Amino acid sequence: MNRQSNELEHSTESFFTKVRDLLERYNLPDILSLQTNLPTKNRWKNTREKIQRPETYRVESITRKLCHKLHLHRTNKRWVLIMIRKTKQLDNSYDVQESEEAVRETEVAAGDGPVPAVTMTEALDHSYYRSCESLVQEIMKLEQHIKSLEQEIEELKTKKHPFTIDQIIDCEKKMLMYTTLKADMFNIIDATLQRFPLNYVDGWTPGAISRRDQLLMTLMKLKLNSPILDLAERFCTSKATIHNIVTTHIFALHEVFFEGMIDNKMPSLLKCKSSMPASFGDFSCCRLVIDATEVTQDVPGQDMNAQSHTYSSYKNRHTVKSVTGVAPNGAVVYVSKLYPGSTSDVAIVDHSNMLAQLSPGDMILADKGFTIHSLLPSGVHLNIPPFLKDKGQYTPAEVQMCRKIARSRIHIERVNERIKNFEILSHIPQQFRHISTKIFQVCSMLVNFQDPMITEIAENFAQNQQ
Repeated sequence: MNRQSNELEHSTESFFTKVRDLLERYNLPDILSLQTNLPTKNRWKNTREKIQRPETYRVESITRKLCHKLHLHRTNKRWVLIMIRKTKQLDNSYDVQESEEAVRETEVAAGDGPVPAVTMTEALDHSYYRSCESLVQEIMKLEQHIKSLEQEIEELKTKKHPFTIDQIIDCEKKMLMYTTLKADMFNIIDATLQRFPLNYVDGWTPGAISRRDQLLMTLMKLKLNSPILDLAERFCTSKATIHNIVTTHIFALHEVFFEGMIDNKMPSLLKCKSSMPASFGDFSCCRLVIDATEVTQDVPGQDMNAQSHTYSSYKNRHTVKSVTGVAPNGAVVYVSKLYPGSTSDVAIVDHSNMLAQLSPGDMILADKGFTIHSLLPSGVHLNIPPFLKDKGQYTPAEVQMCRKIARSRIHIERVNERIKNFEILSHIPQQFRHISTKIFQVCSMLVNFQDPMITEIAENFAQNQQ
């Protein structure tokens, strides 16, 4: 019995020696863990699960090709467990074919007879078998890709995104703040302008900004009177581009919506009666309510004659003046050109073509400054508050008339207030003085796209929408 044990021990030591020689010969990992005191075959199944892997065992690159697998060999009815584990360094020039030959020779040396040849891939039994060099190259590519993505993220964090209509189109408060319009009215104006090509005043087309955003930019300039530099920062473009877009769209809005819808197209008396509110019950023939309004501008250079014409004694500063007219339902139907601030209301009416659009039977409501009786066409009536003259006080009938006229004329005052809500009219910039009339008329036109100011008209409009 002792003799058999000695022979088994001697053969095992001889096997270990051959294995170490093969490892050194084929430049395999220099640590080989061998366990000889293994259980017999009938107890192997229960004991195998209790064997703990060494703490130094790691699965990395080439180790996945050589390690991570148990190889069992029969030697004199005993089992030998060979566990190969990775050392600190592995030679990257390791030849897989030579390692396969080493495994075959090791298996032949360990057994009593010939053992079927088993390739390295079959021995490892890994479907993800790949060479070390390809894995290293893939890792380097992934690291470069990660680095490029990190740089892109940093660029996106620092990059400033332009202001667009899509950021505010769903918020009614923001739309009213930036444009004075609701989303549906903005879309109507945009869809109408999209039907016409734009000839930009500077001769070049800013293709980097969409037409919708260009319209937004123009409305922001009119409503907020934002400086050109501020708009350039918001929309991530240059000052020249902003000036080109804003000027072009002012011309386009004026031509399409003012000249095409308001200028020389005053509604008839029949249309006015169909939408006349109850406050005009005593003036059923009224077709137009007029008033004058002024906006400030810079002192017109060093021309003393021009300065004297633009200086308004009523406002005590240099202004330009316009006469506006609204229908009884509050819609803007007439806007004159801008005249120097010293021009009288009568002179503006006489110079404009407002009276030529009236027909016999029409009535005009105005304040005391419009003493235009001598200018009225035949059959057209003017209703203004009575003058006190040399009388100490008004008669009861005159007081009642003043109240009725004031109750009906209040709508033109509210319209002028809405027009002046466009901050660009608080002080027309010098670079836009040559198109100040178009700017004022465009702002007046945009009031018609806002909600009706008369409650009765607004309710009727809501019912028709339903």
